[in-house]
Amino acid sequence: MNIGILLPRSDAHANIGIDFLAGLKTLFAAERLQDEIQIFTESVGFGGVEKAVYENAEKLLVIEDVDILIAFIDLNVIKVLEPLLAATNKLMIVVNPGANFPQNWIPQPGIIYLTLQQAFNCWLTGKYAATQSEGKNALMATSFYDCGYRHSEAMVSNFVRNEGVITFNYIHDQKASEDFNIDRLKIFLEEDSDTDKLLCIFDSKPAGLLYKSINEHKEASQLSLFASPMMLEKTAIDFPQTSFKFSIDGYLPWHADIQNDANASFIKSYENAKKKMPGIFSLLGWEAGIILQRLLAESVHTGYDASEQVSVLKAASIESPRGEMKLDDETHFILTPTYLASLPAGSETLLINQQDDWYEEWAFFSTRPPEKIISGWTNTYLCY
Repeated sequence: MNIGILLPRSDAHANIGIDFLAGLKTLFAAERLQDEIQIFTESVGFGGVEKAVYENAEKLLVIEDVDILIAFIDLNVIKVLEPLLAATNKLMIVVNPGANFPQNWIPQPGIIYLTLQQAFNCWLTGKYAATQSEGKNALMATSFYDCGYRHSEAMVSNFVRNEGVITFNYIHDQKASEDFNIDRLKIFLEEDSDTDKLLCIFDSKPAGLLYKSINEHKEASQLSLFASPMMLEKTAIDFPQTSFKFSIDGYLPWHADIQNDANASFIKSYENAKKKMPGIFSLLGWEAGIILQRLLAESVHTGYDASEQVSVLKAASIESPRGEMKLDDETHFILTPTYLASLPAGSETLLINQQDDWYEEWAFFSTRPPEKIISGWTNTYLCY
């Protein structure tokens, strides 16, 4: 089996492509697939230039004649590849953190989506924030870069849908540096005593600086933060300290502390191979490897016909570090369990609990009527 991979570049997370490949190759080594799968790679930079994405995909699909294309790209540029995939009858596995979601959920025949479902987890967090305590007021805090993706809309929409009220929108326009400050946010909190909930969406690096700045606020102990998945990463929670005066809650797709055999195997294999803990990008690589392993096993019966491969995955139940993976027939998104993470005020232990009632929310989330055409970044999320 020959696999083509379109890899992104990121200034925010310089190892994004390296970590993805490391996770993929670690799975191949653990399952002894190195001699059965050959990898061809091309870079698509930040992923926002359609011409570059198309040309590199064409090189892999036509010149290298790969059997399957893995594209680490965002949803906004996929449409340019659809005619190419139809002409070559090749399966494309779209990989990304999932900060966006489709305008139209109608699946394309030869495309499946392996994401971290960050927008959906933000949707769940929005509802959770609205249902905690009597207060209905919250401010929305995010960064200039993050607000160009749809996970912020997901969090706010479900918060408002559950009778929450947004009292202030704060868009942070600074980079994660020593000059980081939230002065405008603090002024609002000092002037508005009725808002004690903060809906927050930040990358893991500025998240740590945000936590530090809020912790210095004189009314910090009165606040409750409801955070996006990246803000619940270990690098965010542990920097610059491990306890805060406020509580933090939010849904996330994966954490190293998830207790199942597949996660233990993933972490052990990765640590042995790379001498460090895995992260979310290496997780995506490992999971892509699990999918390829299943398709390789079935290829003797199906060949590499895209529709046949999609049918194989629709019928499959695969154990991943996140839990059971299933391909949703209605959307072609790979679904996994979701987890509620909670850090009580003053605690140094992030509590992780698997949720069992997420599928009904997914069914509603993925069938909302299409909205008007929206603007937003075309770059792959986190590639800036």
